[in-house]
Amino acid sequence: MIPNSFIQKITDIVGESHVEHSESARMAYSYDATPNFQSKPDLVVSPKNTEEISQIVKACGEHQVPIVPRGSGTNLAAGTTPTQGGVVLLFNRLDEILEIDEENLTITVQPGVITKTICDTVEEKGLFTHLILAL
Repeated sequence: MIPNSFIQKITDIVGESHVEHSESARMAYSYDATPNFQSKPDLVVSPKNTEEISQIVKACGEHQVPIVPRGSGTNLAAGTTPTQGGVVLLFNRLDEILEIDEENLTITVQPGVITKTICDTVEEKGLFTHLILAL
């Protein structure tokens, strides 16, 4: 369990409405579509920009709190399950399409953009998607 002082530090960074630590919120982010694979986080945090992310990562490092990143999507392969508790870093507020490079047939998006938005956006340009994720 993480101390209240850590929760307050994170709340100071992102604001109270973007920090969840209720039992129901922790349960909602304790699993994905992988059967029989569940583990609750201590905290769910939704940053709005890279500055907030940087501050959260620094705070987690100082307090040795694990971080599990999670976009806005389906979460189908247990990659977003917080097996050691800690913070689920929820990227649902980072949902902008940054660039569509039609010449090179690439699109750059923030991690909270959902696949349907990507598909709809490129289809408006007469293109289609074949998703390849790069970090």
